[in-house]
Amino acid sequence: MIRGRIFGSREEIARWMELLYPELPEVMGRVASRVPFIKRQIDPYQGEALYAITKALAPQAVLEIGTAWGYSAAILAEAAPEAAIITLNPKEHEVIRARQHLAAYPNVAVIQAKSWDMLNVLHDRWDMVWIDGDHRNVRLDLPWFNRLMLNGLMLFHDYSPDDSARPCQVVYDEVNALSKQLGREPDVLIIDTLGVGMAGFYRREGDTYYGDLCDR
Repeated sequence: MIRGRIFGSREEIARWMELLYPELPEVMGRVASRVPFIKRQIDPYQGEALYAITKALAPQAVLEIGTAWGYSAAILAEAAPEAAIITLNPKEHEVIRARQHLAAYPNVAVIQAKSWDMLNVLHDRWDMVWIDGDHRNVRLDLPWFNRLMLNGLMLFHDYSPDDSARPCQVVYDEVNALSKQLGREPDVLIIDTLGVGMAGFYRREGDTYYGDLCDR
């Protein structure tokens, strides 16, 4: 598992990840050739971090919340080619595109749905939940924490306050609220020099998400 805080420039973070996994430039080139760029996708250095975190975890079951055109789903599939990966997106036109872009990854299933509508449908346990969907409603994604296997990871994109280069205060606040409830800082924290971050928690024995029952 990758744990701890990583802080540096985007170039520095990318270099650190490539030291861990020298195949990353080739992997990222392959993903970029299959999934056209859109502004909402994660930055390439974050994609390298996502690959490294996923590869180290070696998950068998992965849930992605927020497919867009499939960029991060392709990275997940490259890092965990034997895993069953389900990615959720409620937008039909994006689902159609993502299925086309992800055709090279038979272990990825793109489902048109909101994550909170699938809580009573997908009863599987997950080794990893990657959240990069409707940030305004990210709180509704958090119950998936209780579907994690022991030592499974919930990882958030856009852990970035309002004064960062890519602000998303609502995710920043919700991750901090989860941190308070669990009684610890994020187990994984990657922040660049512009204040843009990714944060995640591995589920430990006794960890439970209680929603708004907790004091914020």
